[in-house]
Amino acid sequence: MQIRLYNTMTRKLEEFKPITPNHVGYYNCGPTVYWDQHLGNMRTFLNADILKRMLLANGYTVNHVMNYTDVGHLTSDEDTGEDKMEKGAARENISVWEVAAKYIKSCERDMASLNILPPTHAVRATDHIKEQIELLQKLEKMGFTYEIPGDGIYYDTSKFPDYGALGGQNLSELKAGARIENNGKRNITDFALWKFSPRDSKRQMEWDSPWGVGFPGWHLECSAMSMKYLGDHFDIHSGGQEHIKVHHTNEIAQSEPIVGKPWVHYWVHWEWLMLKDGKMAKSSGSFWTVQGLIDKGYDPMTYRYLLLLGHYRQPIVFSFESLDAAATGYKNIIRKVADLMNDKSGDTDQDLYQQWHDKILAPVSDNLKTAEALVVIQDLLKDKTVNNTTKLALFGFIDDLLGLQFIDRATKLHKLESVEAPENVKELAQKRLEAKKSRDFALADSLRSEIDSLGWNVLDSVDGFKLVKKQ
Repeated sequence: MQIRLYNTMTRKLEEFKPITPNHVGYYNCGPTVYWDQHLGNMRTFLNADILKRMLLANGYTVNHVMNYTDVGHLTSDEDTGEDKMEKGAARENISVWEVAAKYIKSCERDMASLNILPPTHAVRATDHIKEQIELLQKLEKMGFTYEIPGDGIYYDTSKFPDYGALGGQNLSELKAGARIENNGKRNITDFALWKFSPRDSKRQMEWDSPWGVGFPGWHLECSAMSMKYLGDHFDIHSGGQEHIKVHHTNEIAQSEPIVGKPWVHYWVHWEWLMLKDGKMAKSSGSFWTVQGLIDKGYDPMTYRYLLLLGHYRQPIVFSFESLDAAATGYKNIIRKVADLMNDKSGDTDQDLYQQWHDKILAPVSDNLKTAEALVVIQDLLKDKTVNNTTKLALFGFIDDLLGLQFIDRATKLHKLESVEAPENVKELAQKRLEAKKSRDFALADSLRSEIDSLGWNVLDSVDGFKLVKKQ
């Protein structure tokens, strides 16, 4: 099936053509592991998961690399401020290494809760210092670097004519409109490749290098690790849209002089998750985590479903009202899939299976239009010409493609429904049904509450009601 992706570099939808037939090299920028990842961060990783699942559904093998930034990401994009990892260690009064281990584990837990497939290679910056130093040495030999005494080794962006192309920036205009502080930078856009450790204190993370004791700049890790695991040229690089004008622009600048152009063939960027009063961000303190949703009683799949109702190139405003609405829609589909399990009929119709398979895959292959795929899924459930066995087989494919675990949740519901309710609960449910028929809704609500207190859910159905034991 034809795949189309919006390429940030060319600013247009393009047909995807892999460098190597039937294989995709894919790098997705991962988290800086100094704190729990909030729901906006997880939107980034979930979008990457959908892209990967779409490629797999189209028959590609995918070599997927994601980094854990555990050193070098400063609190400012201008290469100033405190290292975020050191800041996290001071906040929690533990070592930087313990901070990294703690929040990698936290991130992996949240990804598992959202049914995000693990990458082929999950790589840490601190495990690849050697590769980063070697990359810096190559840039130095080519004349792209200079030293600011007492500060570090910097990349001279004036030596790279295509600097800023990814973000549509004009380097001459940036220089003309910028005021360079007296910190030794030659150009406002120059960035650190290696930072020297302070002379009056010892950092927890620092290494010897040809330039002195210090640590790598944030941007260096992604170039070095992607080249190690994906080669000098690979297919797709993705990340949050905030990375376009600085982080990814700098990755290109430090990579293409060494490997040639283009280093990456398709750049894909994810929009933000917003709150009503702005972007969800750790710096503001106003954010929610996956575990926070679980603690409030939400199935994390409802958050996944909410995100798939939107499109990755558009911001989504998060609220608990929108999450509740998504939960209702998600549960309705689970209910219908459980009903299919109650009445399996016939063998899988291979022709109909393939037709609906392609109908569902087509919009996702066309720049990840998951919302359109969910509309097709609703149409499938309504189509009476497709037997239940075929529909269930298609939901197996849907779960592989969208990762929504409909079959898993419906199977659990089906098993609960198989438990026979005691007579007193049946009698209460029957009285509630009669109260509804006589429009005595106050009594009906009272009886529902009584049934609920006995550990059962009463669900309205075409035949009257169903009783499901609570989990």
